[in-house]
Amino acid sequence: MKRINDHTGFLETESGLLNNLLAAWQPRAFNLDEKDHEADLFAALRRGLQDVPMTTQHGLAKGRADIVIEDTHVIEVKLGLIDIGEFDRCIGQMERYYQRWVKKDRGPFYLIVVGESDPDLRDMLHVWFEEANGRFFTWSPFHLVEKLPTTTATSISTQR
Repeated sequence: MKRINDHTGFLETESGLLNNLLAAWQPRAFNLDEKDHEADLFAALRRGLQDVPMTTQHGLAKGRADIVIEDTHVIEVKLGLIDIGEFDRCIGQMERYYQRWVKKDRGPFYLIVVGESDPDLRDMLHVWFEEANGRFFTWSPFHLVEKLPTTTATSISTQR
């Protein structure tokens, strides 16, 4: 079994490598459901991190994390946040991961949002990430990756 570190380049951190892999991943289409995006992302991560232990639907914080790599990195996939109920559910889920994962030094958390989000909800999401990372002095454990259909660009945000 390999570790994430076995795949990092010179002076590259595990989080840096994961951010690069997540930035490189492109959804095959934007009309897929969340589970299809999760499966595609999992396959891409498997190719990029060969022989590194990873699982899907990992029981965590009274819920299920979409992808957990090496029992140290949590990845959650969401469709564009349009509905306030889905946004609230997402924030609640991230708060649970903060309490039960990040705060206990288990590792970082990555949220992948696929598709356009309501501008107000997107702004609130960015503020949540900024405030969540502001709780830590030496690192930014929360990473936001947005995959937008109107451009081929990927927005990766580690607020500080």
